[in-house]
Amino acid sequence: MKIYISGAYGEQKRLREVAGQLFALGHQITGTWLSEVQKPEALTEKEWHRCLAVKDLAEVASADCIITDLDGTSSSGGRYVEWGYALGRHNMLKIIVGKNDWGVFNRLADHSFTDWAHLIEYFKENYHSVRKN
Repeated sequence: MKIYISGAYGEQKRLREVAGQLFALGHQITGTWLSEVQKPEALTEKEWHRCLAVKDLAEVASADCIITDLDGTSSSGGRYVEWGYALGRHNMLKIIVGKNDWGVFNRLADHSFTDWAHLIEYFKENYHSVRKN
């Protein structure tokens, strides 16, 4: 399954670890923001942010599943835009992870977990696939 993990930019390192666990279960992680590079000098800040936004939405659109992490402080609001964008896609599995579960639109999640350990166990039982080399 192609999975987009959405979360606060400051939580990159923690979310890379869970992305690795999902990858080990045979899933493809489409969210390249987890290993984002620095802004190229040739781009202005505005151009760079526009490139990131377009790329992230394209990666959400290419996924079969979005997992939105609600923990950590958002500096851009990007995870909420990505979640909203995913809600418009009826053929996408939508999952929320975290204790900071607020907002009426979070009630549209197919599944909700208070922590990643429970989500990983759920995936092991329900969405484990064999990695093909």
